[in-house]
Amino acid sequence: MIHSFLNVFLPDDEYKRLRVLYFMAEAAFLMIGLLMLGSALNNYLLKWNLEGTEVTFILTMIPMLMVGYTYFRYIFSGIEHTEVLNKQSYKRERRVAGKRALSVGGIFFILLLIAKGIPKNYDEGIDLIALPVISTLLYFLFDLISLKRSVKKNTELED
Repeated sequence: MIHSFLNVFLPDDEYKRLRVLYFMAEAAFLMIGLLMLGSALNNYLLKWNLEGTEVTFILTMIPMLMVGYTYFRYIFSGIEHTEVLNKQSYKRERRVAGKRALSVGGIFFILLLIAKGIPKNYDEGIDLIALPVISTLLYFLFDLISLKRSVKKNTELED
């Protein structure tokens, strides 16, 4: 086993681990290419006058894009749920995904309530409710997409 700090973030399954490492390498390669393209455009063609805050924003977005690319590749690859092979296990995993999404939304709501405090007007109350609801729905949607892709891939491998 290779000793690396990345082992904390990688799955235990060797196939999944290798695929995630490939996704991370693809993301790094794409980000390097985008940075080189942006630098070339800035230096030779467009001559953008970027201020410090704009550069900071761009440099802050690069790790976010890398993590997002890796996450979406993992979700859409169909390798997350390897144990789902029939309708019964699919329904069970769908219920688990719903419970997990509700718990994430509840934790997010509680943390947001602690961070922002009790809302004083209607607009703050809407924000306090809308953000956890949207995050819960997105979390469930991504988990459901991953589950459906995994079922499709597992049935193809079984045939």
